Amino acid sequence: MRIPSFEKTRMLTPTAGERLTSRPAVVILLFLLVLFVSQLIRSLLEIGGATLLSDNLDRDGRMLLALTATLATSGTVLLYCLIMERRSLMSLGFVRREAFLEYSTGLLGGLAMFGMGILICVATGTITLMPSVPLPSWGLLLLFLGGFLIQGMSEELLCRSYLMVSLSRCCPLWLCAVINALVFSLLHLANPGISVIAILNIFLFGLFASILTLRRGSIWMAAGLHSMWNFAQGNLFGIPVSGMGEIASPLHAHMAEGGWQTLINGGVFGLEGGLAVTVVLAIACGGIALMPTKKSETGNKCKEQIT
Repeated sequence: MRIPSFEKTRMLTPTAGERLTSRPAVVILLFLLVLFVSQLIRSLLEIGGATLLSDNLDRDGRMLLALTATLATSGTVLLYCLIMERRSLMSLGFVRREAFLEYSTGLLGGLAMFGMGILICVATGTITLMPSVPLPSWGLLLLFLGGFLIQGMSEELLCRSYLMVSLSRCCPLWLCAVINALVFSLLHLANPGISVIAILNIFLFGLFASILTLRRGSIWMAAGLHSMWNFAQGNLFGIPVSGMGEIASPLHAHMAEGGWQTLINGGVFGLEGGLAVTVVLAIACGGIALMPTKKSETGNKCKEQIT
């Protein structure tokens, strides 16, 4: 089977003054260091926030605090890349051209893709959707949307903008996408209810987001899609987000239990642990791999064909 070809976009084109290593092992080691520092700061923010707000934090409040604390990841990645590696905002995927359109399309795409997984489960009788009682307030849902916009962007910055682009300086683009997706899936190993299918699906999501970023030449669409996928899962359909438990939602999803039903709907981990999402992500990966690279982000001198 022929590996899809990729064109190098402006996001992937090195600029003068960058301090990037040509050794993949060093890139991975530096990534782990940045990850450790970002998670340490994130943990301190969560602990500090929980201490200050301990009397007013319910389940939803704790989740909102955890989502907001992912600002530590974004901040650490930005500071490291801009100061230590002397990279440009362009190389992190912050392309100004059509940014709003790209991000909005990603939001709609995330809702559509997760909705496809829901339809498969409803059609197979493995999920029943019912209204939540009482219904959550619009204000709370908007807070969660903001939280997931922060969280989705932080993970895309860490894995796609930072790790994948740094690897692109010393590895073929297809290998960068695979390594990036593998690392992304391993970062979820500690999530409650993790399973083999869940790891496969998270890998496929990481691969899809990586190829999408390569095709679009920016981070906007992948970040929007990632955020809306998680928001729709947790705050529209009432399904645990990667095993992290239920949160405020206008709908409650009753997950059928046992045997083939759990295999499809993902059980306690949520849809990402089931074959319904595997089907959606496999189709999405195949479709995005066949799409052409966004022409406005390519240049005559930055084309890399992978054979």
